[in-house]
Amino acid sequence: MNQVTQGTATIVERAPGHYALSIDADGTTYCNAQLDDYHHLARMSYPWCAPITMSLEARLTGDAMGTWGFGFWNAPYSPLASRWPALPATAWFFGNGSGDLAWDIDSAPTGFKAATLDTRRMRARLLALCAPLLLLLMRSKSLYRTIWPRLTRWLGLSERMLPHDSAWHHYELQWRSDCITWLVDGIVVHQSSSAPAGSLGLCIWVDNQWLVAGPRSGLGWGVGPSQTTLEIRELKIKNYEL
Repeated sequence: MNQVTQGTATIVERAPGHYALSIDADGTTYCNAQLDDYHHLARMSYPWCAPITMSLEARLTGDAMGTWGFGFWNAPYSPLASRWPALPATAWFFGNGSGDLAWDIDSAPTGFKAATLDTRRMRARLLALCAPLLLLLMRSKSLYRTIWPRLTRWLGLSERMLPHDSAWHHYELQWRSDCITWLVDGIVVHQSSSAPAGSLGLCIWVDNQWLVAGPRSGLGWGVGPSQTTLEIRELKIKNYEL
């Protein structure tokens, strides 16, 4: 597992397999604590694809003003992983404490969610060509309510807001070629038939960035003050089991 720290961030292994990823950011620079398994690999060589199950225990403490999470993605804009950007694909548990990342029509701007996205699909690539026009159209509430739910299918987008606290919980993601299921403490919290195709890498992180990106929120990025620790333990990835 690769350990990455940027800015005032630390990663401590408190016991075998029990990691504490911490940031202590004053808001002047980007800070990130991250575990991953894809650094220095070409995206076509990322190690995970359906059918697999990822499970772990995790808890988040502190003010959690940046983003955090765990699951799979293709590192679409990470200079640490690849020099070239890519269209994003994800299947993960994702949180953001500030900014606005409400992609689903019923999602909140901030919070913790089960989410998947695959803009590498051909239809999603076609939408990218019309992105400026679509963002303008989404300013209309009536058009947004009518058009956006249909476009989410083209983007392979599905997300569900989840309750969140600072206690330990067991998280599980079952990724199959035609379906993804998210569970918290053994209870199914979200299911979607939108599943990424192709290979993704494992990422577990906490940082101090805020993001604004969505059909009605526009685009923006920055960093802020944050003192946060994400702890994980009992990480397991295995072939999917019924």
